[in-house]
Amino acid sequence: MKIFKGLAVVCLTAVLASCSSTKTTTAAAAETSEEQNLGNVSLLDRLRQQAGLIIRGSDSSAQVFMRGVSSVNNPKQVLFIVDGTQVGDFSQASSTINPLEIARIRVLKNPQDLAQYGFMGAGGVVIITTKK
Repeated sequence: MKIFKGLAVVCLTAVLASCSSTKTTTAAAAETSEEQNLGNVSLLDRLRQQAGLIIRGSDSSAQVFMRGVSSVNNPKQVLFIVDGTQVGDFSQASSTINPLEIARIRVLKNPQDLAQYGFMGAGGVVIITTKK
């Protein structure tokens, strides 16, 4: 009976190990596929995927606002920072950036993070890091 229990433990361990490695491989493949698909997406479409942003308009005339930061009567657009340089609003950022070169987009929502950008960052900040 002890041999049967030992054999069951070994088999169960082998099954669990194969399941976890399959999940890791599948997650890595999905992440790689997602990165490849994002290369063909415009900047505006990538911003639409970010939580907390409101986009009004389309193409180069679009305006990007942070949900909950702007007032209804006097909305303030999001400040774009590209590789550490303040670019301005979306129209200026879209003319500066090639969407194929974007490595990461980060939206700053925390007031403590926004404070370092002063009045310019009062409407929110989007940090874009390109592939160098």
